[in-house]
Amino acid sequence: MGWTLPSRCGVTCAKVEVLSDHLTERGRPVMRITTVGIDLAKSPFQVHGVSERGKAVLRKQLKRSGMLSFFANLPTCLIGMEACGRAHHWARQLWTSAA
Repeated sequence: MGWTLPSRCGVTCAKVEVLSDHLTERGRPVMRITTVGIDLAKSPFQVHGVSERGKAVLRKQLKRSGMLSFFANLPTCLIGMEACGRAHHWARQLWTSAA
């Protein structure tokens, strides 16, 4: 897919291309999640993911039962969570499920 400015206006510009390996089946660009933040409330957990450009691409509420299956389907990324007793438990769970 590409676009160039029509030549009749006398202005030349660079060609814009969208790479097909960065598109979904519907033709929309895919934003890769690089960093995920988790708020470890009692229930539900709030998950917030950002792309490499810092754009929010994910906001989701998760129950405890769906936490590991959700992260199993994500590509490898940096995960940040609050410092509390539950954080140690979930860090161990996420670490062992990734290995």
